[in-house]
Amino acid sequence: MAGDTPHSVVQVSNLQKKYGSTTAVDDVSFEIHTDEIFGLLGPNGAGKTTLVELLQGLRTPTAGAATVLGYDIQDDLYAVKDRIGVVPQSFHTFERLSVRENIALMRDLYSDPLAVETVLDRLDLDDYADTAFGSLSGGFQRRTGIAMALVSDPDVLFLDEPTTGLDPAARRGTWQQIDQLPALGTTVVLTTHYMDEIEALADRVALMVDGGIRAIDTVAALVERYAGTVKINVTLPKSTADGDDQIMTTLRQRARETHQPDSQEMVGIFDDQQTAQKTFSDLHGIDPNYSIELVSAGMEDVFLEVAGSTLDTAGNRR
Repeated sequence: MAGDTPHSVVQVSNLQKKYGSTTAVDDVSFEIHTDEIFGLLGPNGAGKTTLVELLQGLRTPTAGAATVLGYDIQDDLYAVKDRIGVVPQSFHTFERLSVRENIALMRDLYSDPLAVETVLDRLDLDDYADTAFGSLSGGFQRRTGIAMALVSDPDVLFLDEPTTGLDPAARRGTWQQIDQLPALGTTVVLTTHYMDEIEALADRVALMVDGGIRAIDTVAALVERYAGTVKINVTLPKSTADGDDQIMTTLRQRARETHQPDSQEMVGIFDDQQTAQKTFSDLHGIDPNYSIELVSAGMEDVFLEVAGSTLDTAGNRR
């Protein structure tokens, strides 16, 4: 890498960005540590992209301060840009050029880059090096974008929604490439609305809603704090049945807390596995025809507790 980096590679203090009467980033403060994958999780419009663009020097803050690798994002902007890599959500490059040519083109912009072959090897792109970018699948196009960002040998890599639009196999392949980056000396800042992506990759995660950060910690710590140990999901039939009220009442009485995302669903959060198991059995006894699931709690439950809503597959709150 381009020299030793401090323990906290990013430090943000009361950062704010306003557009007229609209506050896109609302007084946020946090740190990102060396060689971690730091996730920013939130719905569309939460301010995630605006926040990382402030850190990249693409936007000017309204108030507050931030440093990246010890450099102020306003006073030392060129030093910041020289040591970060960026893969935006809407990633485009020269479709007729090969993977190798696109990476080489980006390499020529930097004074101390990695060798093209090194990056091809790290991202498992050797077999596709001479393939035109436009002929690649979505997953390998995204992987090429990461390679183009890594050829500068950045200390911090920003990935904005890196797997949006990819099929499940391509998503998993992209995750594998991202997961190895900290071991190679690159701190990753990952913005996403996918809960499973955060669970698979993030060392720590900040939940961002309406421009502010509502919670920040490891995935395990957030689940333990906000989501309990286990949950029961009940899907009610569309037609009214006699057992509806009894099922809902039983779940409300037994669970630590309950949420009802819509009129046909109810979620009960439990800290005690034994109580959850007993409730699960009793609910089936009320009406075995209902869809009732006993599952471990996860980031979706954390978000539901913290933000009061869940996210659909497109990243919108529901």
